[in-house]
Amino acid sequence: MVISLISELKRRSVFKVGVVYLAAAWLLLQVVATVAPILELPAWFERGVLLLLAIGFPVALILAWAFELTPSGVQRDDGAEKSSAAGRRPLDYVVVATLALALVYFAADKFLFSADDGDVPPGASVAVLPFTNLSQDPSNAPFVDGIHNDLLTQLFRIRSLRTIPRTSVLRYRDSTKSISEIAADLEVAAILEAGVQRSGDRIRINAQLVDAATEKTVWADSYDEQLTAKDVFEIQGAIARSIAAELQAVLTPDDQRRLDAIPTRNIDALETYFVGRKMLEDRTLESLEAAIEYFETVVEIDPEFALAWSGIADGYMLLPEYSATVDREMVDERALAAVTRALALDPDLPEVRATQAWYELRMYDWKKAEGIFRDALAVAPDNTNVLHWLSHVLAWQGNYAEAVTLARHAVEVEPESKIMRTNLAYILIDARQYDEALEIGNRLRREAPAYFTLQRNIFLHELRAGRFRLAARTFVDYSIAIGGDAAAARAIGDMFIAYGERGEVGSLTDELITLTKLGSEDLAQVLAFIGDAEATIAALQVAAPEHSGSRSVFSMKINPAYDFIRDDPRFQALLEQVGLAD
Repeated sequence: MVISLISELKRRSVFKVGVVYLAAAWLLLQVVATVAPILELPAWFERGVLLLLAIGFPVALILAWAFELTPSGVQRDDGAEKSSAAGRRPLDYVVVATLALALVYFAADKFLFSADDGDVPPGASVAVLPFTNLSQDPSNAPFVDGIHNDLLTQLFRIRSLRTIPRTSVLRYRDSTKSISEIAADLEVAAILEAGVQRSGDRIRINAQLVDAATEKTVWADSYDEQLTAKDVFEIQGAIARSIAAELQAVLTPDDQRRLDAIPTRNIDALETYFVGRKMLEDRTLESLEAAIEYFETVVEIDPEFALAWSGIADGYMLLPEYSATVDREMVDERALAAVTRALALDPDLPEVRATQAWYELRMYDWKKAEGIFRDALAVAPDNTNVLHWLSHVLAWQGNYAEAVTLARHAVEVEPESKIMRTNLAYILIDARQYDEALEIGNRLRREAPAYFTLQRNIFLHELRAGRFRLAARTFVDYSIAIGGDAAAARAIGDMFIAYGERGEVGSLTDELITLTKLGSEDLAQVLAFIGDAEATIAALQVAAPEHSGSRSVFSMKINPAYDFIRDDPRFQALLEQVGLAD
């Protein structure tokens, strides 16, 4: 019986059709996987194709049983025995052709395409430990850290080399762990150690590359040069090339060009820029104001320093996030002037492009901002600044799947970064994955209790997740941390609880807003969470044309806080105004 069934399946070419179907399906899935990222197809598209192919497989087998392919076309199989030369030969040709195509694709993918796809060669991975300040002068620390950071930037731009980001290696400053232990932690093949000594008008850098497995030095060199910006950049380029050569990473012409670049030739401008960048990363109102001053000093020294102009724009665009009173019109004017200057000087720098995209986002040009971010990501796929902001652009438009993927990748690149982990929590909240988001936020809060940005995000996250009593307590903690009045903050917290649990609409007075230092970045969301529809719409109508209130305005399309006013024509007009209407 079984033998008879197998014979009949063979006679009806069911096995051949199955082989052809599976081979053709595999080919189609490879093509879809290749073109989907290029055409920016949604993540469900590939899953949909796979599901359809799975459904089609048994259908193809049934059709193979019922019909046959003949020189005269497709005909119903009447069960009669055919000669081997008749009826089945066209299907044999189809089998051979399909398998040949699959074999050709497999060989081309393995032996031709893989050489140029930018993958990291085996062993081409490095961690650059924080540089040692050999001069023992604490005032040189920002300069030494700046050189370390710039070398990492150079290495990150080598696509065939995996480099561990700065925030992940900082914890190994003065570590007692061995090289092999650090390398195992970071999963790299080699560790670079270096010391920087600055004396008068000279700089000396000693560097060595250590094999992680043997802890033997595979390359070492010393650089003793005049203390000029040109020499500093040339030393960094030389070290980067040596690392790439030892780890057999391929330097493309673009890599070579970037390594040869000299952003500034003025050492004073470079040192001041290093300090400004550190201030920008600290993310407080005071540090942002200081960063802008440092960057403005840099461009007075060297007006051709594109990265400093980009830093000025970044600083101004961040100010509204940390100040309730900053002049929004002034911010827009100065940010535009700075980013325009940076683009005129070096439009290809990923940092400059990210700043430009961020500005376009604040002007509500979503399509242009996303396009610029994607272009920058193509050049620097591990640039966390780009990953950070592009994830926001996508999430605020409702593209949660890709937004979460990018935010997770940013954390993979910089797992120790508070900013990137906070951003992941924010994106997960947008995607309504509340439990994981709050877990990340609370873990960060335990690690960095003074991190004000996180505290602000957490109370908003808790409100969206319906944890009203937790949000009330977190809001009080946040308001006190930024100098607000505790009693006023508790009054607003009570309104969160009253509306969230009992539907009682609150009323937020100007006095409460002032006392709690509640800025326009959060005002509309807070008003929404106490159920005041008229005040919420009024706050959004003020914030939207001022390009302020990024958390309140940019999230309008997807923020559940606004669901109770979503059908209001005024709210729909606001969505249209900021480019978020369907």
